[in-house]
This record gives sequence, C-alpha cells and structure tokens, in this order.
Amino acid sequence: MRLDENQKRVFNEFRLNKRASKADVSLKVNLTHPAVTQIVRKLCQLGYLKEDDEKRKGLRGQPATIYSISDKNIFVGIHVGRSRFEFVAVELTGNILKSVTIPVGFLQQEKLKSLSQKELDDFLASKELNGRHIVGVGISTPYFWEGWQSILPPNNVIDQSWSSNLVTSLFKLSGVDSLIVENDGSSAALGELTFGTGAIHKDFLYVNIGTLIGGGLVIDGTLRTGPHGNSAAVAPFPVSQSHLSTAQKSGHSFEPLLSRASLYSLIEHADRKGLKLDLTTLDEITCKETILCLDEWVEDCSSALAQFLIGVWSLIDIEAIVLDGGLPKSVLHRIINRTLHHVQDFHTEGIITCDVKLGELGSLAQSIGAACLPMLSILGRPPTKHSEH
Repeated sequence: MRLDENQKRVFNEFRLNKRASKADVSLKVNLTHPAVTQIVRKLCQLGYLKEDDEKRKGLRGQPATIYSISDKNIFVGIHVGRSRFEFVAVELTGNILKSVTIPVGFLQQEKLKSLSQKELDDFLASKELNGRHIVGVGISTPYFWEGWQSILPPNNVIDQSWSSNLVTSLFKLSGVDSLIVENDGSSAALGELTFGTGAIHKDFLYVNIGTLIGGGLVIDGTLRTGPHGNSAAVAPFPVSQSHLSTAQKSGHSFEPLLSRASLYSLIEHADRKGLKLDLTTLDEITCKETILCLDEWVEDCSSALAQFLIGVWSLIDIEAIVLDGGLPKSVLHRIINRTLHHVQDFHTEGIITCDVKLGELGSLAQSIGAACLPMLSILGRPPTKHSEH
C-alpha cells in the first residue's frame, strides 16, 4: 500500500529523527494533533511505526507516548550482475537483516539462470526474515548486458537477448506489493541517497567501481535517470590511453573510462602479470609483486578518473562526487587521494570543483539500492537535513 502525501510527511519525520511523539511531529509537518494521531495510528497498523515501551516524562500532564520505526516491514534487493548474484533484506531504518553474495563467474548467464530461483528461495526462507513482511522487491542489473564487446576477450560471447525483462523472469514472487527493475548504477546511487550521502547532500554524482563502472545522478534529492534510463552512464566517458605496460592498445586516441577504472581492468592487469588477486583482501597483501601490481593500477585508474572529474565539473554544478565499489575502503581512499592529486595537472580556470568522498554502502550498494526502489515508490523520496515542510 502506497502512502498518501500526509502519511509520507509524517513517516519521513520518523525516518529523519528516529524517535518522536505525535506532538513533536505535528509541529514539524504543520498538521493538527488529531490529524497526526490518526496518521500515526494507521502507520502502526500498516507495520511502519511502533509504540516504544519507554515514555517521555514532561513537566506536567501524562507522559508522552514515543513512536519509532517498526522492524516488521522489510524490503528485499536483488542484484543480478555480470559476475554475481546478491540478495539483501533491509529494514526501514537501513539496518541490513541479511545479505548473501553468490559469485557465478564473469558473464556466466546460464549459471545465473539455473541458480536464480533456488538462491532466492533459500534467502527468503532464512531465519532472519522469519515473521517479517516483505513490502517490495527491487532488482538492479546492468543497462547494457550486450555492450562492451570491444574490451571483452573473444570467448565471452554475450546472449543478445539478455535484458531487464529476462532478468525479471528469473524470479517468481508471490504476495509482494511492488517489484521494480532499474539500472544497477542508478540503483546504487539511490541506495546512497536513501541511507548514505543523501542525508547531507541533495545534489551529487555517484560512481561505483564494480566489475565494470557505473553511476547515478541525484539532483534536488531525486534520482535522475533521464528519458532513456541511462543518465550518468560513466563507463563510456572518453579518457586517454592507459599507461599500464600490460594494456592492450586499441589504436584509438581515447578509450572508455571502464578500460582503466574497473575491477575488470584490475584483474586483467594482474592476470597478464601472472598474478591472482583476492579483491576482498587487497588491503592485507604482503607479496611485493602483487603490491606493485595494485599500485600501478591505482595510479592508472586515478589518472583516468581525474580526467573524468574535470569533465563532470565542466558540465554540472553539484555538491559532491561519491566514489564507492567492490574494493576495500583503504584502496578506495587511495584512489580518491591520487585522483585529486592528478586533478592538479589540469588547467581548472573557470571550473568549480566539489567534495570527492567515499560512499557509505560499499560492495552492497547495488543490492541495497535495489531494495530502495520499491521503498521510494511506496514511501516517497528520503528526507534530508535540507528538507522543508
């Protein structure tokens, strides 16, 4: 059940402030106390709010009843990526009840198809979800499954029929009020808007270094996907040729950003050096050859991202650029620092820069963002500290 505008306004006060009385909320949303009382009662019935055991004592009269966000209702996010499945169950507060990642190998579509329903059924049957009501399910998936043949090895032949409709058909869901599919970069940006940077910034560009690289654009607290659903498709942004000794020369003056700033490019660089990387432990490696390999890629990736930032700042005026992805935070911090260092190599007269910061959701951003798709549809856009009623 979608909430009406007044119900959204009241509920968003609890999303922003966590705990409040009906009197507190009435003052903030400019509604009468009886109206807020009726709305709060309805939100409790629907499983969105709950009455706290502890009451607030005042100077006179009866102690005020305090309400907070209920943990009964949850949203499920599914990420169908080029190399993995991911499932996440998210409470209304952003608390993650459970998350599962299933690696399937790069572009192993038949494996994705055969495992999809079984893995989802196992996830939904987990004890952590017992007794919870799934209000909505969102699915994030790459916009261009059939694209990027130019950078893939010859044996990676992509099924041209792979699409968002096919991805949706992988899963059979019953008793769910809402099912929404979105570009994985935009989904991740929505997750950051709802449970991360969005609490502070209303205008930001989100960049996710994943198997490839993607992004999303948030303007005035709203995810902007554009008329074709492909806004902030950062992967094809043209940058200069890679400086890595292992890079395959294309014969062109420029190459897409994803060729230099993606986990695919990092793994390819390591493979050509005869090294195997565990992406989850890159901040713990001790082998000198592996450390050098990572350092080389970070430098090449950062140099390309600096070119990208100059392009972004030339086109849009935003409060922040948020970088995240499937790398340890220490490595992402290094990439940000080196990128800002390389920005100094450019002539920046007439350009207004902005903060470049680390995202808050990490490798789960795409699946958390997928869970936020039905959340946004039902509850409205997330509140920010800039919100005015």
